[in-house]
Amino acid sequence: MVDKSDERLRGYVVISTTLEGDDYRDCKVVPYGEPYPAIYRQVFGPDSEKECKQWAARNCDKGGPK
Repeated sequence: MVDKSDERLRGYVVISTTLEGDDYRDCKVVPYGEPYPAIYRQVFGPDSEKECKQWAARNCDKGGPK
């Protein structure tokens, strides 16, 4: 039987401090199902860690000036 706590099977999600819209800021990749602060919301996933990191690199602003 497979251990459901194995992170490779649980997947990952991307969270962001952006509460509305799609101008994602301060994104982080975290294991699916892990608690995170209420100032974040899930914006992508669950998917593999690699896919989440690629999505974040393409879609998330690092919070610097525009």
